[in-house]
Amino acid sequence: MPREVYSNPDAVFHLTIQGHPEVKVFRKSVRDSVWEAVLEIPARGQIELVAACLMPDHLHLLVKPGQDNVLDWLNSWKSWTTREAWRFGHRGPLWQPGMWDRTIRSGEDLLTVVRYILENPVRANLVQSFDEWQFSYCAEM
Repeated sequence: MPREVYSNPDAVFHLTIQGHPEVKVFRKSVRDSVWEAVLEIPARGQIELVAACLMPDHLHLLVKPGQDNVLDWLNSWKSWTTREAWRFGHRGPLWQPGMWDRTIRSGEDLLTVVRYILENPVRANLVQSFDEWQFSYCAEM
C-alpha cells in the first residue's frame, strides 16, 4: 500500500500486531503496561482509536490517522511499549516486525470489524461474552 494512504484522514485501518515469537503469552506486568499504553492513545491525539483488543499474544487496533500517519505512529508506539516492557523485566523484542493491516472501506464494514475485534476473546474461548474481557476498548460511534 502506498505510504500516503496511511495519512488519509478518511481512512480506517484494522491493524493486527503480533507478539514476538519468543513471547508466547504476555506476562501480566507487560500485558498491563501495553494495555495502559493502548488506553492512552485517545488522549495523545496522534491517531484516533476506534476499537482495540489485547489478546494473550497479539493486539488488534482499529485506527484512523490523526496528527501522525498510522505507519509512523505504529513504529514509535511499538518501540515505546517495548521499552516500557523492559522496565517490567521483559527482555528482547516484544513485537514482531511489521503488522497485518486492512483498510476498512464502508460504514457497514466498519461495524463488522468492530464486532470482530471485540468478539476475539470469545472466539478464543477466553470469556463467554465480549464484555467480560477487560482488555477491550470501543469508542462511541
